[in-house]
Amino acid sequence: MGDLLHETYAYAAQRQDVSVEELRQWSELPAAEIDKVVEKLLELHLLTPRAGTVDRLVAVSPAMASAKALLPALRELQTKQREIGEMSALLTDLTPMYEPLMFAGIAAESLQSIPDLAAVRQVITELSTRCQGEVLTSQPGGARPEPVLDEATERTVAMLKRGVVMRTLYHHAAQFSRPTVRHVDMLTSLGAEVRTLSDAFTRLLVFDREVAVIDLRGRRTGALLVRDPSVIDFLVMSFERAWAQGTPFPVSYSRDHVVAVSDDLKRNLLRLFVEGHEDKVIAKRLGISLRTYQRHLSEIMKRMGARNRPHAGYLVHKLRLLERDS
Repeated sequence: MGDLLHETYAYAAQRQDVSVEELRQWSELPAAEIDKVVEKLLELHLLTPRAGTVDRLVAVSPAMASAKALLPALRELQTKQREIGEMSALLTDLTPMYEPLMFAGIAAESLQSIPDLAAVRQVITELSTRCQGEVLTSQPGGARPEPVLDEATERTVAMLKRGVVMRTLYHHAAQFSRPTVRHVDMLTSLGAEVRTLSDAFTRLLVFDREVAVIDLRGRRTGALLVRDPSVIDFLVMSFERAWAQGTPFPVSYSRDHVVAVSDDLKRNLLRLFVEGHEDKVIAKRLGISLRTYQRHLSEIMKRMGARNRPHAGYLVHKLRLLERDS
């Protein structure tokens, strides 16, 4: 239609006025086709009826036609833009009102910060009372203080007597703490399972695989209460992986066992040392004091004949290369 529209407009513009019938005769095209072109020119305001006539049409300049054709659309667009602006401003004003409520709801439903030790103990006691099927616990850091063990004893015993299945992970170093050994002996006599591990794992309690308590970052005496199912699944999976690598916690010792535990701890100590971790980090991961870590490292270096730490790292690396090539 483009070329025909241009030609028809040019023909009409060359005359003072023109009728539709004249345009049909001029084009020599089917009447229906030229009628469509005339209708489009009228729609664009490029043709308009001559005042005082019935069938005469007059060409209108494109500038004037543009004003007539586009002005309504421009006015409508301005109205829409104003409505969009008002709506956007309203939504922006309402957002600060909604987000705190939304995040508060999420926190109440899936994550809850518990800032102080007394509140943490109260929550754990309540969860222990409600627990019906299983509790998973991991307690890194080696020996646990006797007051902490005493505080946990009553609720732990109550769960085990109700038939709750309990599995607990400690660091290897906890085996050499008399209060911890007595506590574990009591737990296992009631059916609990306890294992130890030499490498790092997180502090954790999971009740019935529905709610968990983990460390609160930056608050040693605080905790984070977790109810989100996806996070719970991840925590349980992490626990199971660590559990599979653990060994049963012994309440009596043989020389061979002590040697095996010590060797395992020293192997992990040496691995972390060669990887370049700081002394404090290694000691924490192994659940031993910094002084104990330094004593073990000194014994290892002496046994290896290492003059200093860099030399020890070199000797370990060389030994690994020899073992790989042999």
